[in-house]
Amino acid sequence: MGEEMRTYYIFNVNREMSILTKDSPYMLFKSFESIYTADKSDLFMASNLYEQLASRFNKNIINDKISKAYKDNQHYMYTKDHHSYYNRYKDETCNITVKNSYMVCTCNNSKIELLKKLSGFNLFACDFENKDYFWLERLSI
Repeated sequence: MGEEMRTYYIFNVNREMSILTKDSPYMLFKSFESIYTADKSDLFMASNLYEQLASRFNKNIINDKISKAYKDNQHYMYTKDHHSYYNRYKDETCNITVKNSYMVCTCNNSKIELLKKLSGFNLFACDFENKDYFWLERLSI
């Protein structure tokens, strides 16, 4: 049976920041966490911090890459900015919503099947609830 469902926020980290934090991602996680937990009075500061850390996604490119890679997969479904992968044989469920500044991925498997085809991005995943974080390129996917 699969793991429990977890929610990952996935960011496209700027090239310079990815070089600085590749081998020590804890500070990057803490920075994204401070953005995630910012209240409305800190919104300007959180927005400035985000701009220093990450680049916005081109939703059309991301959606196109994922949908083209999985269009013939019977376990895959796509509707505007939302991708779903459900493989009942492997008890694997993964849902990704693509937003301008991040992606939200809810899945029961840390291998995140739908992100296998997104090379060329510095993707960093944060599970704020479980204090978990990792570079997606380092997953054994």
